[in-house]
Amino acid sequence: MQYRILGQTGLKVSILGFGGIPIGRVDEKDAVAVVNHALDMEINFIHTSITYGDSAYKIGKVMEERRDECLLAVKIGGSQRTKEEAEERLKSTLEALNTDHVEIAELPINVHDFPKAMRPGGAYEAFEEAKKEGIIDHIGITSHDVDFLVEAIQTKAFSNLITPFNYAANSAKEELLSLTSDLDIGVIAMKTLGKGGLTNPSQALRYVWNHNIDTAIVGMNRLTEVEENVAVAKNPRALTEEEKEELREKAEDIVKTGRLSGSGSVALR
Repeated sequence: MQYRILGQTGLKVSILGFGGIPIGRVDEKDAVAVVNHALDMEINFIHTSITYGDSAYKIGKVMEERRDECLLAVKIGGSQRTKEEAEERLKSTLEALNTDHVEIAELPINVHDFPKAMRPGGAYEAFEEAKKEGIIDHIGITSHDVDFLVEAIQTKAFSNLITPFNYAANSAKEELLSLTSDLDIGVIAMKTLGKGGLTNPSQALRYVWNHNIDTAIVGMNRLTEVEENVAVAKNPRALTEEEKEELREKAEDIVKTGRLSGSGSVALR
């Protein structure tokens, strides 16, 4: 497995991260087996949220014995409202995960709610206090709005971000990724496979890893999916010119036909 440093956090993350949404669709036994298999295959970065059904609870079953083998990043959903709500969501998240500490807590936010979250009594204050208490190590931000992320990270309030990024939704490619490099902001890519709608996962993942991306979180709920994605992560070779041209044609077709919808033409999960 290859690893990269997640910006100013200093965290050494596997370039393939485990996305927690899909395990909500399988029973607990199978979900636990998949998470264990991911750890066995040297994936050390796990992302989840209590808004993802029972994903955090299932991951928590694994954390009972293997918490020290991974880095946890959690989206504190709904926390854009008040400090009190963010505190409650963080508490519930920790309980579900069977831990008293996470490496990254993320603020899911949009441009309209951002001022409220950042003012006294807002969600960000809860994150700051949790960081001082050692409950979280780093504060991240997540949004599907690339232009907003460009503005948000210039406040220097966040050490890392999550943005949609794949060969058909690469609006983050220029300004945002350049700025994250300048500010030493860690970059976590989501929607790397377009909710399964992008063909040839190997090419899709290698496209992402050949940009200024530290880790790509990919949802997996089968052992074979873990194995296939890890195989690519162990050899994320550069795309050939032929492969680049093939992806350009696929991206143009996706946009033209509207087969995928959402931010940058890719369906959102």
